[in-house]
Amino acid sequence: MATLERIRNKSGLLIIVIAVGLLAFLLGDLMSSGDSIFRRRNMQIAEINGTSVSYPEYQSYVTELEDYYKLNSRTSSLDENTSYQIREQAWNQMVQDVIMDEKYEDLGIAVTADEIFEMATGKNVHPQIRQMFTNPQTGAFDKAQVINFLQQKNLDPNANFYWLFLEKQIKKERLFTKYRDLIKKGMYVTTAQANAEAKAKESKVDFDFVMKRYSSIPDSSVQVSDSDIKNYYSSHKDNYKQEATRDVVYVSFDVKPSEEDRQMANDWIANAKTEFANPATDAIQYVNMNSESNYIDRNLKVEQLSSTLQGFVQGAAVNEVYGPYLENETFKLSRIVAIKQMPDSVKARHILVNDPVLADSLFALVKGGANFATIARANSSDQGSAINGGDLGWFAEGTMVKPFNDACFENDKGAILKVESQFGIHIINVQDKGKPVTKYNIATLERNISFSTKTNQQVYAQAAKFASLNNTVEKFDEAITADNLVKRYGRNLKANDRTVNNLIHSREMVRWAFEAEMNSISDIFEFGDSYVIGFVTGAKEEGYQSIAAVKGSIERQLRNDAKAEVLIAELNSKKQGNDINALATGIEGEVMTANQINFGAFQVPGAGVEPALVALATNAKSGELSAPVAGNNGVYVVKVNNVVSSTVDATAEKAQLSQTNGFKVDYQTTEAIRSKAEITDERSKFF
Repeated sequence: MATLERIRNKSGLLIIVIAVGLLAFLLGDLMSSGDSIFRRRNMQIAEINGTSVSYPEYQSYVTELEDYYKLNSRTSSLDENTSYQIREQAWNQMVQDVIMDEKYEDLGIAVTADEIFEMATGKNVHPQIRQMFTNPQTGAFDKAQVINFLQQKNLDPNANFYWLFLEKQIKKERLFTKYRDLIKKGMYVTTAQANAEAKAKESKVDFDFVMKRYSSIPDSSVQVSDSDIKNYYSSHKDNYKQEATRDVVYVSFDVKPSEEDRQMANDWIANAKTEFANPATDAIQYVNMNSESNYIDRNLKVEQLSSTLQGFVQGAAVNEVYGPYLENETFKLSRIVAIKQMPDSVKARHILVNDPVLADSLFALVKGGANFATIARANSSDQGSAINGGDLGWFAEGTMVKPFNDACFENDKGAILKVESQFGIHIINVQDKGKPVTKYNIATLERNISFSTKTNQQVYAQAAKFASLNNTVEKFDEAITADNLVKRYGRNLKANDRTVNNLIHSREMVRWAFEAEMNSISDIFEFGDSYVIGFVTGAKEEGYQSIAAVKGSIERQLRNDAKAEVLIAELNSKKQGNDINALATGIEGEVMTANQINFGAFQVPGAGVEPALVALATNAKSGELSAPVAGNNGVYVVKVNNVVSSTVDATAEKAQLSQTNGFKVDYQTTEAIRSKAEITDERSKFF
């Protein structure tokens, strides 16, 4: 079990799922939803490159990862955000498993049992296994620990679980490494490529240029026909792929405390004052039993208190009460529990260990006069301070965990103490203490101003009335204007989006938007402290955007192409030898200058992002006007005035290109394969 505990502490949340827990999922589904398990069994949740994935198959990925997360983090439940992240992680892993397994099978890539064993106990142990089975005393990998663990793991289900998890992880990693290495071999950089790249970077040019913008020609003078648009669309159709999206409009009825609710909170705190202020009442216990927030045991200087209390405490005595007062929409009563003279900060050092026997031994040594710093360097598990002999420097009250904090601030300078916290056993030496200052320990009773059930019901009734009277988009819009409400928009919602704008936990509205018909009204959603009513106002299905939707952008592109031809002809007709100033005068433009531009430049000052201009300038002959070239914003002519040559090491360039290609393979391989995969994602119907 000690080994398993160390694995838990070191492993973290690994991005791989173990094939266990499907039976638990099936039984749980059967118990909770009757025959839903049988209806879901054959329901398809995805299709990946023709491979159908059923709901139980995907859910098994999710359940397995949830089980691992719960075991690793020692929790029995997951919050909504963690559950969502796990579902996304399971989805990505499932997709990768399908698409990459196809590649491995096609190429005959496999990992044998002998390879797995070699990575666990051989000469080249996997880093994860090396980390988990490193001897804490020697810092060296302990092969005997691995072998002992493998022999005993079947006796502990959790240990077996961890090992299966790790085994799958390193197997998948080794498979992908083999695949990636094959691709890297195919991206070899030739000497010719390296020489060409080096030569392109050897020259930096200073040049003048003139530009004639497309906007100089009126749109009305260039005709673009519907057939031109249709032909362009057909030739570039892949540029107009789209995801399924929905647009909604909605109105939110927020539940806020009424004046009656505020008065109820005020009355409650006022009625509590008599008992809370009674010296016989245990203020700390009273706060913990009755307040919105528990008592916090802190001793604070005047300047650390809220501005409301600073004037009160100066001159006040223990057990005096201030209030009721209002702060951040909360009514409060504050009672002084204690007034102390305490140092503002202390200087201490410590030795942190987890073994009680070792702690007792080390405590006896330092109490007996042994060198504290030497013992800390050799034994403390707090490596950040151990290197400095356990020295933590000066720290203010409240900086450290409470047992440690109290031991340092409540004991004398020079004291050697032993206390336990959630981090382990601390052997502390209080080295110095600051000048005492007056500090106040205060217990505060709080009553939040919150809405009542009555207020909540009133707002719901208002929302229900609005929905019943305004069940069409037209009536909805008119009522919003008449009632001075705020119309809100949720645009381009995707099927798996979790929220609509900032509406809390509004996943259900996204699901509704994809199931509802156009211009249909929703039910009344309850999101946080708001009731929401919406309409679906727009819908795009997965596939290609229609010609009508992209007509404007295509028309602009075709107009610019046509304008470029006109401008190129104009610039050619205005050229007078190599005189760029005459050309600028002829087109009523100006000469602009750019310096130190090489082939790798991203943009040109005065022109912006213009790859065509960079290519033109770095390839033009020095001293001659270039031919006109069309760019993003207009047509350009350049005249290179100066070329500064430098030597670029082709060997170094080859190494750099090889490294760049390697990075691309490492970080883009899976994404590139995934972008080519045919994936139908229908998870939104289930989650």
